[in-house]
Order: sequence, then C-alpha cells, then structure tokens
Amino acid sequence: MATLVDVAGGCEYPGRGVAIGRDIDGVPFAAYWLTGRSPASQQRELVVAEYEIVVQDVSGAGTDELRHYTAAIRTEDWVIVGNGTHVSELAGTHADCVDLQVALRNIDYEPDPPIRTPRIFAGAVTEGPELLDVVVGSARSYSADQVQHPSLFLRRSEEATAGVVTTYAGSAAEVVTDGYPLTVSVEAEWESLPDLLWARLDPRLRVGLVVIPLHVESFEEAIVRRR
Repeated sequence: MATLVDVAGGCEYPGRGVAIGRDIDGVPFAAYWLTGRSPASQQRELVVAEYEIVVQDVSGAGTDELRHYTAAIRTEDWVIVGNGTHVSELAGTHADCVDLQVALRNIDYEPDPPIRTPRIFAGAVTEGPELLDVVVGSARSYSADQVQHPSLFLRRSEEATAGVVTTYAGSAAEVVTDGYPLTVSVEAEWESLPDLLWARLDPRLRVGLVVIPLHVESFEEAIVRRR
C-alpha cells in the first residue's frame, strides 16, 4: 500500500488534496493541502477558526469562489473537508441526514474549462478516537457534459490508514485531472504529518497545508503550514 506522504508528493502538481484517517497511534485526523501555478492561486492562505477552515485571498484583489471558500466544517460529531463551495453544500445536506454519497451526486466539477477541475472532499462521523462512515470522493469530468462521482466508503477507519484524493496527477506544464480516491498507509503521528507532507510538495508550487486532529471538538489544535 502506498503511503500518504508518497501520494501527496507523487507528482509535481497535485493541485489540491484531502485525506482523512487515523495515524500510526490510532488518532483520527484530516489533512488538506493546496498548490498553485498562477500568481492568483499562490496569493492565498488557510485561516483556522473554531469550527471552520477558510481559504482566503491575501492579495487584496477580491474573492473568487473557485479559489476562496470554506475548506472544512465540523460539528461535535462529524467533519467535512474539501476544495470548494461544495463543502458548505455537503455540510448542509449532511446536517439534514442525507448520506454523503447520495449528496455527492448533485455536485458538479469546477467551471474552469478546459481543465474542468474535480471537486474533491472527505467526510466522516467522529466518535472519540473512531472515524465512522468515512466517505472520500469527487465530482470529476467524464466529458464536457457528463460527471463521474467516484467515491470510497469505509464503515470504520483502521489505525495507520487514510483515504486520500487529489485534483491533479501531472505537472505544472501538463495538468492531468485526477479525483480518484484511494486508501493509503499512514506511517507517522499526526503531529509529524505537517512537516512530512509540506516537505514533499514542490516548493515552487506549494501554497498551504493544514493537518487537523479529530479527537477534539474544534479545529483550534490544527497545525498549519504556509508559504
């Protein structure tokens, strides 16, 4: 099985990535990372609040919903992390007890032709050290007018494993869309993951990264790395 660190750094330009699982000690966590090619994409930062994590502009140029959005939302017993405005949409439907895999069917890929970036996400029910009903998935383009919704479902996340999905799988010069979730091994404690993951991202492209412990009820203990 591939490791989380190897998958995150497995290509030059992974775009955005999300992972959710349990570390080598069984502690539940989520991770989100951003890389960017353009100056506008690089002028962003991750802002951690008690129950939300927001990707916001730092250039003063104004908000663009494809680049600036709520990337994570949690309550006392569930969490959703992703790369766009669909995080808030999925959180709303999940609060209404709609299954995340069902809610995913109403999500489209990003309106950024010709790339058609996948919308990715991960969500789970949190119960102390347990992660239950884990869903990792995406809305990706099959063609210009067809959408695929690949997803991975785990009734219970095991120790030292995580589900992960990234938007891209190529280089900055040749963007390759991804959006296919997979299971990986986690060979470190969650506190070590920010440095390990950050080091594997291309320094020219990396923008921000956050690793979030999920055995507590807020995001305030999250560890952030920025440009």
